[in-house]
Amino acid sequence: MANMPSTQERVSFPGILGGGGGHEATFTVRATKVSLPGEPSVFEHVDYSVEKVSKPLPDGLYQLLAQGKTISLRYQNGSWLSAAA
Repeated sequence: MANMPSTQERVSFPGILGGGGGHEATFTVRATKVSLPGEPSVFEHVDYSVEKVSKPLPDGLYQLLAQGKTISLRYQNGSWLSAAA
């Protein structure tokens, strides 16, 4: 079988943001879905971005929960950043 490249596509799906102080909101996450060649059921989401948050949230640390994964993010001055930033 020829060496086939992986494929990438932008996808959207719902998730939940939870943070300290009991803050929680639903949101839409955009991600790049990378499918491995020859394995149509194997893929990974990379490059997450938060969009369409259901309500305003204060600055702080949050857990992004979507499609069985948890990612730590920091909300600061209207921008979502890696929690390590």
